[in-house]
Amino acid sequence: MTESPISTTGQPAPTNVRLEDPQEYFFSQLLPFDAIRPIYAPEFAHAGDAPLLVDELVMGVAIRDEAKAYPVSVLRFREMVDDELSGLPILVTW
Repeated sequence: MTESPISTTGQPAPTNVRLEDPQEYFFSQLLPFDAIRPIYAPEFAHAGDAPLLVDELVMGVAIRDEAKAYPVSVLRFREMVDDELSGLPILVTW
């Protein structure tokens, strides 16, 4: 029989205590829920043909022997790309 790594002889661990806060907070919501539509059918170009700057940021995904790059300049406005890579469904998000 193996011993448990947790000691039961010491004091119990303190728990988080919720403090009452009488202040009401208002957070303005700039966009309604689901206001930014994902990209469902992304279009790609070969790296040499892509209209990107040399130092432009991309988010790269590689699975098995396939790789794709998603420009951050596009993801800033659309935030999600629903795609497929090496036969697997993926969701690229920023």
